[in-house]
Amino acid sequence: MQIIQVGCKMVKKAVYYGRVSTAEQADSGYSLDMQKDKCTKWAQEHDYEIVEYFEDRGKSGSNYKELKELQKLHNYISLNNVDSIICWRLDRLGRYDVEFYIHTMKKIDDLGMSICIAEYGLDTNTMPRVVLAMQMGLATDEVKTIKKRTKDTMLFRAQQGFYMGKAPIGYINTQVNGNGLLVVNTEIAPFIYRAFSLYATGNYTMQAVANELHKQGFSKNEKPYPVRKIEHILKNITYTGLMKYGKNDDGSDRILQGVHEAIVPMQLFKDVQAVLKYGGKPNTKHTEFIYSKFIKCTCGCYLSPSTTKGAHNSGNYIYYRCHNKDKIHKHIKSVKQDDISRHINNIFSEIKIPEFVLKNIKPKLVNALDEFYKTEKQALEVQTRRLHEIEKAILKTHEERVLGECKLSDSDYNKQMTGWEEEKQLLNENIQSISIISKNIYNNLNTLMKFLNNIDDTYKNADIPNKQRLLRMTFEEATYDTETEVLRLKLKPIFQALRILKDNAETHSKKVATQSKVSNEELLQILSKNIEISLKNEVTTLKKLSIIEKEPTNETLSVNGAGDGVRTHEYRNHNPRP
Repeated sequence: MQIIQVGCKMVKKAVYYGRVSTAEQADSGYSLDMQKDKCTKWAQEHDYEIVEYFEDRGKSGSNYKELKELQKLHNYISLNNVDSIICWRLDRLGRYDVEFYIHTMKKIDDLGMSICIAEYGLDTNTMPRVVLAMQMGLATDEVKTIKKRTKDTMLFRAQQGFYMGKAPIGYINTQVNGNGLLVVNTEIAPFIYRAFSLYATGNYTMQAVANELHKQGFSKNEKPYPVRKIEHILKNITYTGLMKYGKNDDGSDRILQGVHEAIVPMQLFKDVQAVLKYGGKPNTKHTEFIYSKFIKCTCGCYLSPSTTKGAHNSGNYIYYRCHNKDKIHKHIKSVKQDDISRHINNIFSEIKIPEFVLKNIKPKLVNALDEFYKTEKQALEVQTRRLHEIEKAILKTHEERVLGECKLSDSDYNKQMTGWEEEKQLLNENIQSISIISKNIYNNLNTLMKFLNNIDDTYKNADIPNKQRLLRMTFEEATYDTETEVLRLKLKPIFQALRILKDNAETHSKKVATQSKVSNEELLQILSKNIEISLKNEVTTLKKLSIIEKEPTNETLSVNGAGDGVRTHEYRNHNPRP
């Protein structure tokens, strides 16, 4: 023990430690000045000389690694003769009992020092260790309670859809009644959507995406965004309107619905994740090839796509060519995907819908959708009701068998249960088929509605799957003469009728031939007819799947006392089965 004699007084040497977190200072007024003042007065009254001061400002006491000044204090007392550490309260030295005993109390015991608590006038050399343990235990419990309360509050806010943390690129942080909210940055959001669209094609690396966006004005310090930043953007589910917050009990990411506006459609986000998952290659085969299984050679086979690297690192290019398996062609010429797209874009740019047609045709689309919805609803009700009836019958029969009340023999029971299970499987398959048909119908009608408003831009801005859907919807066939290099595109009548009368030199070039145009007088009639046709097959399929009409009772059965199709002994004797 280092003691300095001043006159008749024996003065002991001490170091001071103070700490305050931002929350404590704001809520309770535990300022560092207040702590320092109280500890200095207490030291003077009890014959201590404070030789060094250490303070951690705005630091939580629950993490020793963040308490840099406390670590300096530990080094100081190891190198200098000091009697005590003076603090305002014991929890200033830490609010986690395990770390306190490992880092601070062990060193105090090893050095033969003590801790003086100014607020209560206690000294660890004279106070029972159980009191010390109780004080640290209370401090630890308080921190755990605060953390749990804070965690629960933040989870509740997240479950309400409010965002926690710094806004991703493309959004701006704002608050509503103290809750975090993301607002779309209208200047940057289009670049985010473009990044997803480019990468989903499978033809762009992340660096290529960054370079392309840089050309369009999306840059950081006048340079392309780094690849790691592009990767972070492409993996961030926040852009779909959802958000990731913490973990579920099974360790998986907790995904919640946000209240913010989405920048990227969910399907486009999934397409990008598929490309990322398979090392730059889409999950579905050939999804980067827009015209796969679309263009036929004059010999009858489909043109096969392939990717070729351009010279001088200019990027990858996609070509389509006939493999000439049967050795029919003497000369084989490939056609570039970009050239095909240019010609198709030109054709779509010619498709215009007059106002009088729009006014007449949109109600027909709505009516067609209503008809489909009614049929779909009826089909689902029939299937679901029958499925519930079978499940109840299976459960009831099984209970009767367990209780010994079932009148069926073992063979009849097994046969009945097998029949019900087979019907259950068929019903489930039908319900699943209805869902698939419904999804296709809604997708096609949604695309068609967009076409009615802006045909040209709808195709240009569509992602790969939607481009392929539009091609199947609008073109009847596409052929390519591999020797003369003529691409022939045949529109379906509904879209051929929509093409305007003015000539387009680019479309009618030597390389592209199309069908003759239909006059505007025929437009409304053809368009209306094809809208009905577009739904007819699918609605008919639903009816065949689900709407089963009960056959009328056979008159012979009624006459012979076998109403409702039940074969009586008398009926069977006179009418044996064939």
